[in-house]
Amino acid sequence: MNILFRSDASAHIGSGHIMRCLVLAKILINNGHNVTFFTRPQKGDFVDYIKQQNIRVVELKRTNDAITPKANNDYKAWLQTSWLDDANDFIDKAGSSDLVIVDHYGINKDWEKYVSQSLSCKIFVIDDLVRGHCANLILDQTFGRQEQEYITANKETRILTGSQYSLLAPQYSELRIQAEQKKSVTTQCKVLVTMGAIDTPNVTLNVLQALSIIPNINVTVLLSPRAPHYESVSLFCINMPSITHIDFSDDVATLMLEHDVAIGAPGSTSWERACLGLPSIIIPIADNQADIAENIANAGAAIKLAIEDIEPGFQAAFKSLTDNWLDFRIKNFKITDGLGAFRVVEQIEKLER
Repeated sequence: MNILFRSDASAHIGSGHIMRCLVLAKILINNGHNVTFFTRPQKGDFVDYIKQQNIRVVELKRTNDAITPKANNDYKAWLQTSWLDDANDFIDKAGSSDLVIVDHYGINKDWEKYVSQSLSCKIFVIDDLVRGHCANLILDQTFGRQEQEYITANKETRILTGSQYSLLAPQYSELRIQAEQKKSVTTQCKVLVTMGAIDTPNVTLNVLQALSIIPNINVTVLLSPRAPHYESVSLFCINMPSITHIDFSDDVATLMLEHDVAIGAPGSTSWERACLGLPSIIIPIADNQADIAENIANAGAAIKLAIEDIEPGFQAAFKSLTDNWLDFRIKNFKITDGLGAFRVVEQIEKLER
């Protein structure tokens, strides 16, 4: 199949949508399909990173005046243009396609219908927001999500829901057996802090300040120079011998395996942590993370903490996490086995048949 991805990364969007699309893309390429990414260049984009993965990239028009979202759920602004202009730009550059995979909160069912009719192609949508769609296949990997929550314009639409379809790189399922052998926290508890590639509200710094007064721990914080508060985090870490700051890791799975607990946002990394049984404190930093955080916390796999509760409640949450570490770990393992991406690819290939 000739498969086209439509997704963006930016200072407002973050990198999660692109990263999970790349997981799918690499498996599809290994299965012999042709893959191209269509993305809009803007501040914080991942154009160069996608190219570094040896995947073809087509850049859509760069907007003259960048639009700043009014809130973290202002998804129309994420597209930086109208859905119709975006669709026409995409169609003009696409040529022909068998399947278009869309992972973008700013793209709606009108875009999907228009592109599908214009290119005579099938549409696969990756979503987390329970929106209406005009698609042949829909994926929502949110833990606890139910198929009947989605409304579609096509009665034959196949809907995949739940963390059994979580889009994880193959390395996570491969390392899972090794992770299952660990039965206790190390003497110097190893803590991994990953609040996302952007972390606009600078929750990373708040977390590091809370961790700095907890004894007998070693902290690794992962934060990219793309993040607007990179400098403040970097400066804080310089004077903290128990904290190591790294800009980037191309092997996050092994990094997670080396740590005992994690502090992170409940985005795509939630499934990575779960697959490797990594107990965590999850701190939502965007509206679209609310359902994930609630469901994982209710399952007993993590402790949910609001941003405003970090200062008064972090130490108690951390103690509860380490005191009940094995219980949290077992419940994480139950969420996903890490093979979801292969299940999704199987469904994609059924569309062709």
